[in-house]
Amino acid sequence: MRISDRSWFIALALLLLVACAWADEPLIANFDFEQAEPAPAWTTTAPEAKLAITNDPANVRSGKGALEFSWEATEGRLAIVTVMPITHDSRPRSLRLSVKATGLTPIMYGVREEDGTCYQGYLYTPGGVWHDIAVDLDELMLSETSEDENGQLDVREINGIMVADLSNLDGEAGESLGIKSGRQQMWLDDVSLSDQLAPHRSSRLPDGAIIVDDFEREPLLALPIGGAVLTLTEGPGNGDSSALRIAYDQEHYRWAGFVAALGYLDLTQATGISLHLRAEQAAPLEIVLEERDGSKYSVRHRLDPAKGWYSLDLSFSQFKLDPQTKDENSRLDIDQLRVLIPVLDTKRAELGPTGQGAWELSRVTAANGG
Repeated sequence: MRISDRSWFIALALLLLVACAWADEPLIANFDFEQAEPAPAWTTTAPEAKLAITNDPANVRSGKGALEFSWEATEGRLAIVTVMPITHDSRPRSLRLSVKATGLTPIMYGVREEDGTCYQGYLYTPGGVWHDIAVDLDELMLSETSEDENGQLDVREINGIMVADLSNLDGEAGESLGIKSGRQQMWLDDVSLSDQLAPHRSSRLPDGAIIVDDFEREPLLALPIGGAVLTLTEGPGNGDSSALRIAYDQEHYRWAGFVAALGYLDLTQATGISLHLRAEQAAPLEIVLEERDGSKYSVRHRLDPAKGWYSLDLSFSQFKLDPQTKDENSRLDIDQLRVLIPVLDTKRAELGPTGQGAWELSRVTAANGG
């Protein structure tokens, strides 16, 4: 099974480097776009791109202005907008921004340290609606192509903020995330580094287990792959009022699912991972854990709609190295985990009367053996 092509991470890192233009003086990292023109520190390398201030109320989140980013979508070229250099007058604790795109869009957002190290998060938007992002800086994940000598984001060294549309990446990953053509638009408003903490998606239960995500609020901090459609729906109750619904068909790609970040979590004391789920149709599911070097370990499970809601509890020892990837020690290293990728084989999955199938996930938990 081939799920992703690591070359897109490399392409992203290279583009992030060339997209960062230096202004004369660092700007305070608090942008409300109420001025007539965007600050010169805002730059992009997207094809035929334009950055401008819009005063159209339909495309402004708050106040009277927002940054309008437009470009010509070109296969193999990422659309990245960056502000750099920036500074902050206190110790920043969270990244906050509002973003809207014209259509289905996988979005990367993040910050850059002075030495070029990047930390990032992901967002999926169906388009046409504003998403307000407030994420603690310690919940951002080290970019796969970055190395950091101390393994953690040094908030006082942050000198850039970037946002990217991950459509049109090169190779298999780009096709899976989506290919666009024609003129595209994205709007940003209220971009800042704040000294206030943001609500955490992850939390620790009394027994020491870590809730990775319980899908209780938008936006969805996951990326769909293989033509999957992600939406929030009603959960099973008992503390889970919401659930992630993953719909698929057989018209796009064989493997459909999503990518969720794990790299920002300390899972060194965890013994396994649990998915609370139910299926609308029977389907073969593969749960993949990927390390920072691209090594993939997986477990297979057949979704059974007759079970209703149930917990799929998986020990890390059950995950086996994917034969199409290599690992120098052939062992799953918990401290190197980067992403969780649940995908199913659409060609062997059952479909509903509409030609689609779906399964739902109300909670992802890492069991603690400490």
